[in-house]
Amino acid sequence: MAGFSLKLPADPRDVLPAYLISGEDLYPGRQFLKELGGLLAEPETGDAQVETFDLADHRWGDVLDAARSVPFFFSPWRILIVEGKGADQADLSAGEAAAFRDYFASPSPRTVVAVLFKGKIHKSKALAKAFAALPETVAAAAEILPLKDKELVPLVEERFAELNKRATLEAVERILEITESDFARIASEVEKISLYVGPKATIEAADVTALSSVRNFENYELTAALEDNLIEKSLVILDGQFEEGTRPELIVGTLTSYFRNLLLARTGLREGRDPKEIFREIKPQITEKFGGFYQRKLGEFLAFLNGITDADVAGWLADLERLDRRIKKTDGDPRALIQAFLVGYGRTVSGRRITSPGRR
Repeated sequence: MAGFSLKLPADPRDVLPAYLISGEDLYPGRQFLKELGGLLAEPETGDAQVETFDLADHRWGDVLDAARSVPFFFSPWRILIVEGKGADQADLSAGEAAAFRDYFASPSPRTVVAVLFKGKIHKSKALAKAFAALPETVAAAAEILPLKDKELVPLVEERFAELNKRATLEAVERILEITESDFARIASEVEKISLYVGPKATIEAADVTALSSVRNFENYELTAALEDNLIEKSLVILDGQFEEGTRPELIVGTLTSYFRNLLLARTGLREGRDPKEIFREIKPQITEKFGGFYQRKLGEFLAFLNGITDADVAGWLADLERLDRRIKKTDGDPRALIQAFLVGYGRTVSGRRITSPGRR
């Protein structure tokens, strides 16, 4: 991917014990680790086990203790993701630096320690020095560099090509405008537009605009129902989308994009971003000109974000990923599968049991 130098190994035997990924937009790094998990999945042992450590709450001793717990021979691979940001979290105590060196002198088998660091790590910081001291056979480091729109055009075109589509330059520029050149939103937008146009091979600017107009209303209705935990209403909206012929992959893509945005919104709040700016990105239909209604919806949205956890959102995204695979393999009725997801979501949020409406 442009702006990101790490390449996925071709074979699990080439996977390194450690990776350090830094940058302002960590989405390419998260995608790399997601694809790495797919590479390390095995029929005999199952998916790679993923555990996340936030350096705001954990020290390196916690990470290395977990890494030292050597898995059994037939255990699945493990990926320990270490999230950090800021100068303080790029520091290591003398004891931590020594433990770091000791562990990576003989790292545990089938175990990957991957650091996702928000922002730039100065080379004088202990964490940067610790990684720089490791041999190339043990660790790799990569910084995700910000790209200008003209540099992002090939990235968007590459995404479309992966889905056997092409897009006009005007369509690509419209996508960059809508997504504000954000990696995560670009990937989501390309996937949804490709589903929206069906067998059509070339995407034009009018397709991007049309999907944006349709999605703004449908997304607002569906996501507003989810935020208010009105699961019955969300199921009615879902039924309406199926009756109108909306492709199930597009519905799943819409839900996936929404929950990804929730994860980004929670991260933004922790990093001190302006709540109004975050709200505007996720709810562009509701502007400050609506006065009291805007203030009420802003308050409700922030309360909703504070009422869920990153683990909740990660779980919903994992459920949607599995659901998407089942739909693409035609294993089960897509409407019933999405209904089951919405009901499960409602139970997680409130513990209230919901009964699905009858099929039309």
